[in-house]
Amino acid sequence: MRIFLILAFVWISAVTSTFAQTPTLEPGVSQTLAKWRAAHYSDVRYKLNITLEKGAPTLKGTIEIRVKLSEPPALAGGSTVILDWRKIKGKEDLFTISNVSINDKVVSLNPPANAGGSDLRYEEINEHLVFKDGVKIGENVIKLDFTSPIATSGAAVTRYVDKEDGAEYVYSLFVPSDASTAFPVFDQPDLKARFQLNVIAPKEWNIISNTVSEENLTLKEKGVGFNGAKNYIAEQVISFEETKPISTYVFAFAAGDFRIFIDEQSMKSFNKNATTEFRLFVRKSQLKKADTIAKEVFRLNREGVKFLEDWFDYKFPFPKYDLVLIPEFPFGGMEHAGATF
Repeated sequence: MRIFLILAFVWISAVTSTFAQTPTLEPGVSQTLAKWRAAHYSDVRYKLNITLEKGAPTLKGTIEIRVKLSEPPALAGGSTVILDWRKIKGKEDLFTISNVSINDKVVSLNPPANAGGSDLRYEEINEHLVFKDGVKIGENVIKLDFTSPIATSGAAVTRYVDKEDGAEYVYSLFVPSDASTAFPVFDQPDLKARFQLNVIAPKEWNIISNTVSEENLTLKEKGVGFNGAKNYIAEQVISFEETKPISTYVFAFAAGDFRIFIDEQSMKSFNKNATTEFRLFVRKSQLKKADTIAKEVFRLNREGVKFLEDWFDYKFPFPKYDLVLIPEFPFGGMEHAGATF
């Protein structure tokens, strides 16, 4: 009995020590780091603002990250926030971080030395952004600007140019762990978060994400022309509702010259409590072809959702369900929350 108690004490001590101490940081997300963050972080929220421009080589944006840290003595040796920020080899020059703050205090990667010693800093270690200065128990708010690559292949955000009409389409694919190559996040499936996305994009583009959206048309000054006249281009600002808690790899967005089909047959025909809207997005060059299949696609979609609702005895959990047809999509398809690409 005494031996059992000693072994139990040693095991508990080892586990407690592992979860209390900040883990050694390796490239990627180690199991140790994932378990440590899951034990200490909660109530994660991302407010993401991105700008999509035709032909741009980078995704530009800002992100506000909210995370609650657990009470002491769980975090021995001080509080730490560790974000994942992984740069693709060969494209490192397209990744930037700037204007970083935590809890309304400016933090720098290499703060200038001064006599007062009041400058706060963060570190970049093995594909992670590490914050210690300015971090507190309870909710912490990190804000920063970023850029990351948009490429025709090999990037988390991909551009496709239609071979038939030259129309442009941009879409994300974060599965299994590529969200952290688009913007800093906690890129592990069990640390779910609420995402709120805002997009600035060309006015003729349709934008898709996990939830429903509101659109506003704005004018952006392009430059000054002859006789001092200002030139403007029209843009749209799209704000999506905040998601339920989801993993980073099922968060998604797509944008471009899509044409939209809406399923006019309500889900209420077989489910009195449903408010789900079904939509089909296709490239404008495929509009005529899609018109011949949309009705059958929607029928199969309704029946598929109904079957799964009955099988699991659980209603479809998202406010809408989009099917987005993207050519040359890796893996053939990806079932994001509320939007299958």
